[in-house]
Amino acid sequence: MTRSSSSPARRRLTALALVLAAAGSWAAAPAGAQGFPSHPLRLVVAYAPGGATDIVGRMFAQEMSESLGQTVVLENRAGGGTLVGTESVRRSPADGYTLLFGTNAFVITPLLHDAKTYDPVADFQPIGQATVQSLGILVTPGLKIRTVKDFIAYAKANPGKVNFASSGNGSAQHLAGEAFAKAAGVKMVHVPYKGTGPAMADLLSGRVDVMFSSLVGNMEHVADGRLVLIATTGIKRSPATPDVPTVDESGVKGFQAETWQAVLAPAGTPAPVVDRLNAALAKAGKSPKIVETLAAQGMEVKTTTPAELRDLLVRDTTQYKSLLQQAKNTLQ
Repeated sequence: MTRSSSSPARRRLTALALVLAAAGSWAAAPAGAQGFPSHPLRLVVAYAPGGATDIVGRMFAQEMSESLGQTVVLENRAGGGTLVGTESVRRSPADGYTLLFGTNAFVITPLLHDAKTYDPVADFQPIGQATVQSLGILVTPGLKIRTVKDFIAYAKANPGKVNFASSGNGSAQHLAGEAFAKAAGVKMVHVPYKGTGPAMADLLSGRVDVMFSSLVGNMEHVADGRLVLIATTGIKRSPATPDVPTVDESGVKGFQAETWQAVLAPAGTPAPVVDRLNAALAKAGKSPKIVETLAAQGMEVKTTTPAELRDLLVRDTTQYKSLLQQAKNTLQ
């Protein structure tokens, strides 16, 4: 007699085959997606210690460590206008254990080189945006300038004498300064540094005149009179400085410059790992400690999906290409 295909024995064999097939599929998944993370992670900041990106990166690293159950170690790798740190992440294994805490410079830097460096969209896997903020126009007290109107008048009376510091050629700070100079019709000399920290040190000492910079870590300098905050660069006033006007309000109509920070991984990072990291980033972004600390210094926590960050990278690439063309003469 022929055994029925629907016999209990046949059904048990079929079920076992399905279980084994499923197990085989999981075994075939990228190794980095299994039990991730199983050891500490590195979060690379392509700037010297002491700047806003370093400060905020450390805050997110600490919060993400708690969520991931593994230490996220922040590593400063400055140099090459962020190229050194960024390339170190690009060349790392795509396993989620080496990440970049990037800024607008992540998009800008490749546009500054004639030789091919990296493609911010093709060579990296977005994890998610972390923050967004307007910049502050910080002036050394020695200039006796208190408003944007005063600053423009001084710069026009002293063409080419005013210098402004930034964290490096092509940085968001640099391009904000160039955009302001163009919009206000003034001439300023750009002084690039290897990071925000060294630039801020020279601004505080009076060796440079002005800086378009994050307010994170700098509000105490304003409070004690070591720097003068004459305006912020958002289209609306910063909640942290409601009494300080925007550049737009100060007479340079339509002017706006914002910066962002985000987490990225090497291209090819497994989707389950990306999802795990994005969830940890989103959870960190809800930390009252981070939200309240950054809000007090003019920075808004804004976490996004990987897809939304990718869209931002594409948009900024187009916008910065145009702005860099305007600033081309100052970069040579």
